[in-house]
Amino acid sequence: MVQVFPSEASPTRLVGAVLCERDEEWSGSRYFSEEKISELYEDRPKPEPPNEERSEEPGLVAEQAIKASLELADRMEAA
Repeated sequence: MVQVFPSEASPTRLVGAVLCERDEEWSGSRYFSEEKISELYEDRPKPEPPNEERSEEPGLVAEQAIKASLELADRMEAA
């Protein structure tokens, strides 16, 4: 009698190798054409282009968060 799998780890390695090979094949292919994908996004409104006021918002929010964190740290040190 011939042993096909000499150890318990052998089938796991074989399945892993097959799955890696399949992943390489699938990662290079596209299942939907660009036209079909664009149909999904036709009804969505286009995002507004950034303006100067909106580009400053994240900086202001970050500055407020930093100040609040520093104030909290000061209060905790004082306690």
